[in-house]
Amino acid sequence: MPLEPFDQICPAIACAELRVCTVPIPELGVPTGDYFLREFYCTEPGCDCRRVLIQFLPKDGPAQPAATINFGWEKAKYYRKWSSDPDLWREMAGATLERFAEQGPHKANFLVIFKHIIQDRTLVAAFRRHYRLVKDLIEGETSFDRR
Repeated sequence: MPLEPFDQICPAIACAELRVCTVPIPELGVPTGDYFLREFYCTEPGCDCRRVLIQFLPKDGPAQPAATINFGWEKAKYYRKWSSDPDLWREMAGATLERFAEQGPHKANFLVIFKHIIQDRTLVAAFRRHYRLVKDLIEGETSFDRR
């Protein structure tokens, strides 16, 4: 499951639809400020993992991710059928910390914040739309200029 940043696949759309999470007060111990949500999608042909990897990147400060989160929007039943590995499908369903990615000291708190912001169904719809666009590009069903 190779993952590529959405902003490198569809830069114009990624720029126009950039999501920012603002932490106005030190909520849950997370430093205040704006955090860009950088999206990564699977580019493996034929894979239908239906997930996004999100990095919380501080607008100001170091370029290291404050947290890296997996998010699968389908029900657990879909991922259970998709993968026979119980650890993998459990990680893919819902929002979980990405165990193989760089994480900041407040990663668990960012996960709580992320679980709150994905209650906004328009955000989840955007992830689904971006996923479908990437998959269509990979499968050659859509031509798209990567500018």
